[in-house]
Amino acid sequence: MKKKIGQLISIYSLNILLLFAVTHVIHVTPKQLYMLLVIFFVVANLEIWSLNFWKSKETSELTIMKQRMLATTTGETPRGVLAEPTSPYYDLLEKFNELQTYVRHMQYDANREINNYQTLLTSLPVGVINVNRNHMIDVFNQTAADFLGVEMPEIPILDSLVIRQFTLSEIINHTFNTKQRQQSILNLMVNGEARQYDVSTLYHQSGSNSEVMVMLYDLTEVLKIERMQADFLANASHEFKTPLTAITGFVETLQGEAGSDNDTRQQFLQIVADEAKRLSALVNDILSLSRLQHKIDEKVTDVEVAKIVDQQLKKIDTKTVTVHNEIASDFSVSGVANDISTIVQNLLTNSVKYNVMNGDIWVTVHKNQQQWQIDFKDTGIGIPFNQQSRIFERFYRGDESRQRKIASGTGLGLAIVNEIVNRHNGEIKVKSQVGVGTTISVVFPL
Repeated sequence: MKKKIGQLISIYSLNILLLFAVTHVIHVTPKQLYMLLVIFFVVANLEIWSLNFWKSKETSELTIMKQRMLATTTGETPRGVLAEPTSPYYDLLEKFNELQTYVRHMQYDANREINNYQTLLTSLPVGVINVNRNHMIDVFNQTAADFLGVEMPEIPILDSLVIRQFTLSEIINHTFNTKQRQQSILNLMVNGEARQYDVSTLYHQSGSNSEVMVMLYDLTEVLKIERMQADFLANASHEFKTPLTAITGFVETLQGEAGSDNDTRQQFLQIVADEAKRLSALVNDILSLSRLQHKIDEKVTDVEVAKIVDQQLKKIDTKTVTVHNEIASDFSVSGVANDISTIVQNLLTNSVKYNVMNGDIWVTVHKNQQQWQIDFKDTGIGIPFNQQSRIFERFYRGDESRQRKIASGTGLGLAIVNEIVNRHNGEIKVKSQVGVGTTISVVFPL
C-alpha cells in the first residue's frame, strides 16, 4: 500500500514540476493555466491507469501460473498459461508451460502403468497380498479374496482384519523375523469346501521400510488330478494283473497233464478267452480316452437315435433285464454318429451292469428349439449321494468293495461319456437313489 501511494505521489509531483517548468518558459494567461492543469491532471491519471493496467496484467499471469501449479499438485491435469511475447514474464511462462507439458506426459504414463498393473493384478490366477512392517495390507487382489473366502477389502487395511488363518499369519510373521523366503502348503475350509494352497512369501527391504509379499496358488485341482491318476494306476494295475494272472495260470495248466483232458481244456480255454476280452476292453477304454484328448473334427450327419440304441442292444447281454426303447423311429438329430454310439453303449452297459435281476431300463428322448436330451432310466442299485459328484471323473470307480460284488470294470466308461459330452458343449445330469434306481440324462445343444 505504501509503495502504491509513493508511486502516485511521484507521478503527480513529476507532472506538477513539468507544469511549473512550462509556465516559466511560456507566458500563459490564467485561463490557459487552468486548461494546462486539467490536461496535466488527465495525463497523470492516464499514466497511473496505464501503469496499474500493465502491473495488473503481469500480476494476473503470475497468479494464473500459481493457481495452475497448485492444481497440478492436487492431481488435476496440468495446464499452461497463455503468454504474450511482450510480457516481461514471457520466458518464465514458456518454461512453465514446458514443465506442465512434461508433467502431463508423466501423469499419463504413470496412470497407464498403474492401470496395466491393476489389470494384471486382477487377472492373475495367483492370489497376491503385500504386507508392510506395520502389518498394513496395501496390495490385495480379487483372487486372494476368493481363495481366502473373504470380501474384497478397502486397502490399506490391518492384516488381522482380513487374514484370519493362524497358519498364514504365522508364515508372514516368520518371514519378517527371519527375512527369508518361506513356502508351505495351506489347508483351508472355504465356503464349506476343503482347499489346498501353495503359499510362498518374499521379503523385501528398502531403507527402513520392510515388506512381505504373499503369493497363493490353488493346488486343489492339481492334487485332485494326482489323486485321480493314482486311482487309475491302482485300478488299471489290478485290472491288468487279474486277467494276466488267470491267462498265465491256465495256460501253464493246459501245458501240463490237464491239457490232455478235452473237457478241462475247453473249460480253461474259455476262461482264457474271457480274460483276454477283459484285457482288450481295458486297452480300448484307455485308447478311447487318449483319442478324445485330441480333438478330431468328425463329420456331422443326421443321426437316427433309435437305430443306434437298437444296434448297441445287440452287442450287450440284456438277458437279466428288460430294455424299453421308447424313441420314435423317425427321431433324428445332427451329430457325430460315433460319439452318440459310444455314449449309448457306455450308459446302456452301466444300466445293465448295475441293475437288479429282472430289472427295467427305459431310453427316452426330448427335443426343443435349443437342445435335445436322451435319458437312461433304470431300476438298479442306485448311486450313493456322496459319490454322485465324482462318477464321471476319469478312473473313478466308487466304493471298490461294493462295486466288485456287482460288476467288474475299469471305471473309464462314464469318464469317456463325460469327455464326449464336454467336446460338444453338452451337459450330464444324474438323479439317483440307492435301492431305487438311477436316471442319467445327456443334453446337447442343437
